[in-house]
Amino acid sequence: MSLPTDAATRLCETVRMLRHLAANLPDPVRLCFFAGGDDSTPVAASPALVATEHAVTRALAHVGVSAVQYVHDAPTQLSSFELFISKKISQALDFRYDAFEAPEPFETLLASFDFSGAVPEIEKSRLITPDGVPLTVYVSNRRQRPPIVLALPCGMPFDLCRDWFNALSEHYFVVTWETRGLFGDGVDFDQVSVDTNAQVADLFAVMDHFDLPSAHLMGICGGAAIVLCAADVHGERAQSLSLWHGDYNLGDDSLRTPHQQNFEWLMETAAQDRAEAQDLQAMFVDQKTLATTPEPIAHTVLFPYVNPELFYRYARLNDALNKTELLPLLARITVPTLVVAGDSDSTTHIGGSRLVAQSIEGATLHVEKDGSHLAFFERAAESKKTAFQFINSTLELAEA
Repeated sequence: MSLPTDAATRLCETVRMLRHLAANLPDPVRLCFFAGGDDSTPVAASPALVATEHAVTRALAHVGVSAVQYVHDAPTQLSSFELFISKKISQALDFRYDAFEAPEPFETLLASFDFSGAVPEIEKSRLITPDGVPLTVYVSNRRQRPPIVLALPCGMPFDLCRDWFNALSEHYFVVTWETRGLFGDGVDFDQVSVDTNAQVADLFAVMDHFDLPSAHLMGICGGAAIVLCAADVHGERAQSLSLWHGDYNLGDDSLRTPHQQNFEWLMETAAQDRAEAQDLQAMFVDQKTLATTPEPIAHTVLFPYVNPELFYRYARLNDALNKTELLPLLARITVPTLVVAGDSDSTTHIGGSRLVAQSIEGATLHVEKDGSHLAFFERAAESKKTAFQFINSTLELAEA
């Protein structure tokens, strides 16, 4: 049977999308193929399935997975991460497992397919911060345009915000980075500073690397706290601030959702030591985790929970941000500021955004109808219009 190009390409694209999860799971990665749709029935072993398993194993090897074990009759043995990967690969193959009996065409595709996630219009590079920590940075290709520095949610892979980065790049020169200590090899995490000052210094290191004396600063979720602290430390380097669905410590638990309060406890407890982190990370191995994880962004938001070491690092970094009290610095912010919240957001509290906007002189609060964290990432056309209008208005004021 000849290889359907679309099935082979979909498999490779799905493995590329899942690379952050798959590459950080403990060996062997256990997988199962499913019969179709919402059907959780596993597919029985067959010669055709063996050929498909070999193809999947070969594709996963290209993202750093060294061992795969296939489970045909007991999918309950899989971790939540393995179950998610299994379902996404099954969906990519349209729940058909007879496409890979002729291996040669697939090997040809593997040889040419780029599993890195690189995009021609986005330059990915590496810089070393003044305190010796490597950062993975991303930059758009129109350096003559007005600059935006994008602070991602703490610990999240760039892929979570790729669509936003691309949209902003249509009008601006955009730079961003992934959180210190969580991405790339060769990091002795116990020697890495994790406090808020170090994370803010990374923002300025990225600006310095690209020779940006000042820029528009945009922060998402925990990134909003980093942007606020950066504007407090060096206000002259911020042309404006836009804060999206921010996670703020304002000294008032009534301005934090149950999710924020639970997350704060989880990060504080897991940050105590690796043994505590390992015990807590086991909760996320349970398949029930997927019931509360938004499927469209699960391949990115599950990343820091995928193994105990990553979870410990994630907790240390977020615990530092959670403990940073922001209310005292808000009165010192003097640049144009947009604060965005959603009226349907159960992740971060709209009241926190209201107080931030009230406490920064001249700030604008924009409440998105049916807005939420998921909507920000999944259906953001109106949000992008809001972002463009705000930044363009600050540019016009600067030119007036």
